[in-house]
Amino acid sequence: MGTFPMWLFWIILMVVFLVIEAAAMGLSTIWCAAGCLVAAILAAFGVDVWIQILVMVLVSVALFIMFIVWIKPNMKDIKKVDKEPTNADRLLGKEGIVIEAIDPDECKGQIKIMGQVWSAMADKPISVDSKVVVKDIKGVKLIVETV
Repeated sequence: MGTFPMWLFWIILMVVFLVIEAAAMGLSTIWCAAGCLVAAILAAFGVDVWIQILVMVLVSVALFIMFIVWIKPNMKDIKKVDKEPTNADRLLGKEGIVIEAIDPDECKGQIKIMGQVWSAMADKPISVDSKVVVKDIKGVKLIVETV
């Protein structure tokens, strides 16, 4: 039985780094995977193992530094997207009218706000036709209190 080929070792190690990267999704091991790919290519051409290891480390570190210096600062601009408020976001601080009594013990009640009917909760009971203001949102229920 022959010796284990180094190019296969580097490919297996690269796959391990890629699996970790896919699980973490934080650009944490992609640099090492790229270094392993370069080392695998060198191994396929018969370059000495110590050079493969050195190149793997150098490529990984160089790519990481390039990312930190050039790419990461520009990612803020890419990630910064104007957030369009959802219907729920626009309801915070708005006033509505109770159309089904709000009962905190049974966690039921409804309000009409901006032409829409929403489930609502409160710390204390609130009767029908009372004016309320939206203080928070929990799931699909508005947290309200009397005006």
